[in-house]
Amino acid sequence: MKVIVEDLARECLDDRFYYNAQYSAKNAIDTDIMITQYIQDLEDSPHIGRYIPEIADNRFREIIYRKTRESGYRIMYFISEKRNTIFVFNIINSKQDFIRILKLHNYFNNYFNI
Repeated sequence: MKVIVEDLARECLDDRFYYNAQYSAKNAIDTDIMITQYIQDLEDSPHIGRYIPEIADNRFREIIYRKTRESGYRIMYFISEKRNTIFVFNIINSKQDFIRILKLHNYFNNYFNI
């Protein structure tokens, strides 16, 4: 399947990188490489992620990248069988309130016709 990283996910990845780089450039680079690798793995294994618990549609999935027990990132994506494409739409810190983010960004409507 083809993988498309949406603008919001790219922005989140960039923001996360610059935030982590303030404390450790090596950690920022290593985390960036691992998250990018997880996204690339979706090409061959799109169903590897679990269903997103906050969304009642099984086409929305996520892979959890854990840096430590206390720190992790949710790589959220949508599988469009119709277009044979995976859309990575968000990458958030696992400590963030996803319901609040869901209310702020009404970007899910874009995926229901795909």
